[in-house]
Amino acid sequence: MTPGRPPLRAAVIGAGFIGLDHAAAYAADPGAELVAVVDPEVDRAAAAAAIHGARAYSSVPAMVTGSAPDVVSVCVPTALHLPIVLECAAAGLHVLLEKPMAASVADCDAIDDACRAAGLTLMVGLTHRFHRELIEARELIAGGAIGQPTMVQDVFAFGEHGPWPAWYYDRRLSGGGELMHDAVHLVDRLAWLIDSPIVEVYGRTTTGVRGLAGVEDGGVAVLSFADGTIGSLFVFEASHPLRSDAASVPMPGRLELEIHGERGSIRYRTWHELIIDLAGAPSRTVTGVARDELPREIAEFLAAVREGRPPSVGAAEGRRGIAVVQSIYESERIGRPVRVDELFPAATR
Repeated sequence: MTPGRPPLRAAVIGAGFIGLDHAAAYAADPGAELVAVVDPEVDRAAAAAAIHGARAYSSVPAMVTGSAPDVVSVCVPTALHLPIVLECAAAGLHVLLEKPMAASVADCDAIDDACRAAGLTLMVGLTHRFHRELIEARELIAGGAIGQPTMVQDVFAFGEHGPWPAWYYDRRLSGGGELMHDAVHLVDRLAWLIDSPIVEVYGRTTTGVRGLAGVEDGGVAVLSFADGTIGSLFVFEASHPLRSDAASVPMPGRLELEIHGERGSIRYRTWHELIIDLAGAPSRTVTGVARDELPREIAEFLAAVREGRPPSVGAAEGRRGIAVVQSIYESERIGRPVRVDELFPAATR
């Protein structure tokens, strides 16, 4: 925080498990003061607010009138992102929007338009960009350590570790299943790591294990990137426990990405270790890294608001993830590869 400037007044909308994490991060950041928690289940909002000495509300208008925040985190079911952000923008609040950005690309554009028209900061909460190991990996790739990337793979297969909220499994509220909830991280972090967008996808999904109605519990896709790199993603939510790598890993299972280049390879076992193999050098492993992704994301959001600059993860990045995921759904529907920019032309702003 700039000396002499008061902390930004922060509110969290949505008192689910992600909202609780956001509330704790604001409360711990010296540049913020958590003043409110909003949830239509006001008892849940009150329980979350009481932890940090904030006030509880059942609606955005009541929160705006009662606590006058400067910034908000929106942590509600995906289909509610658009109406909630519209309320926030009308009230002049800067927004940190949890992933996935919205249930459709059209909603992403409407969210972006509303915040732009109001002159407000909009950041999308893609926390994997704040993993310290991935930042190191990206710096290595950008510096040419592995040469030109040629192949990538990202796997996110995890075992049952507790029930997700019911809305996760309702397409009307979530926009989809595992592709929306977890693959949106994978498509974003792969493209970010090699600094090249995904331009074509060919995918399939399944409901074969959990027997879900309307949303997938797993999916695979072949990916083509603008720079010629090829790759794949694999997401899966098991109905049974899987082995945990370490206590620091919140979702036991196989959670790892690989990036292979002309002169080296990088492997990240998510929340656990980064393995770096470069030509002419011994293998190196980075482990024991602080798990502070969300606090660092919150700090970036607050800094962007305070400095009046675009955040490091904005609407364009959030929209692209949704466009790629929705293109995978379309690829399954028509049974052939889909060009992302043909299905979802980039918005001109």
